[in-house]
Amino acid sequence: MMRRKSVTIRDVAQLAQVSISTVSQVLNGNNQYVGEAKRDRVLAAVQALQYRPNAIARSMVKRRTATVGIMITSVMGNLFIPIVECIQEVLHPLGYNIILASTPDVESEIQAIETLKAQQVDGFIFMSFRSSRSQYRSDHLLHLKEEEIPFVVINRPLEKDYDLNQIQFNEWETGYLATKHLINLGHTSIATIGGPLDHVPPWRSAMERQRGWLEALKEQDLEVVPEWICDGRYSYEGGYKAAQQLLKHWEKEQRRPTAIFVANEHMALGALRAFYYHGVRVPHDIALVTVGDPAYAAHMFPALTTFSHPLKEAGHIATHILLDQLHSSDTLSTSIQNIVLSYQMHIRESCGAIPEPIEFRSNA
Repeated sequence: MMRRKSVTIRDVAQLAQVSISTVSQVLNGNNQYVGEAKRDRVLAAVQALQYRPNAIARSMVKRRTATVGIMITSVMGNLFIPIVECIQEVLHPLGYNIILASTPDVESEIQAIETLKAQQVDGFIFMSFRSSRSQYRSDHLLHLKEEEIPFVVINRPLEKDYDLNQIQFNEWETGYLATKHLINLGHTSIATIGGPLDHVPPWRSAMERQRGWLEALKEQDLEVVPEWICDGRYSYEGGYKAAQQLLKHWEKEQRRPTAIFVANEHMALGALRAFYYHGVRVPHDIALVTVGDPAYAAHMFPALTTFSHPLKEAGHIATHILLDQLHSSDTLSTSIQNIVLSYQMHIRESCGAIPEPIEFRSNA
């Protein structure tokens, strides 16, 4: 069997109808001097020819390995998958590989950093969906900066407002906008099922989402009923128990809210089950808005009104920030970016704003 002829940068240039230097600029991320049309042709040629730059030669010349370390708090977290996929989509055509490391705590993260530094990774992207500032010491990140090793932090609550490249999600805004949406629909009695506030350390997203809910109510001088604030532990079981707790209070006091903000989709599923068993209809008896937009949310009955995480946007922006650092002659001279991304709202049936689709209604 004949060996497949290796593809060279010259082959890519010929197929894309550009110069070899243009291909080199695109592969190295130096796109400021390359038009979008040429860049697209080069990337298409790279993919068509399955071109892979000689990693050993490049690392010897540039003292780089074309690898990026991705540090995540759990490989089981479904929120990480779209971000990692987006990072890979950007890096792969440029000849980069990624190394994933699961680092559930600071100690394992520090160990993983040292391991990957020994393998000469070019930079890091850190991701987290946990707890508050107090959980994460940041001295090891400051050491990376002092060593001029490029990195970006996604959704990581830090101890202080350090001068680091960060991408944060606007958790407060989701609680505020969800509650404002319910108020605009005419609701004045609004409960909430939130995340674990008594966790040590507490979850930042839980605190911020509840703070948004609270501020939206106070802004309209609406009553805040303490018994209508429940901790659902960010779990299906917690949402079910929290909804049962609310139902017992409503039966005792003969008073119930007409709407509820649930701070994540797992708790929303639990709450919906509890409401169903008690004959409480959504949205007829109680309107519901939640955070998190899994694929099934649009196909449930009722279809859930949700806020989706800006996961792909975060992955895309973080990767380009990292590439800018990697291709800068002086890492410290690149401007620090601190970006806050908003969630996207998807209005469906569970909030009562959209009626049941005609094709699904009974003919009776």
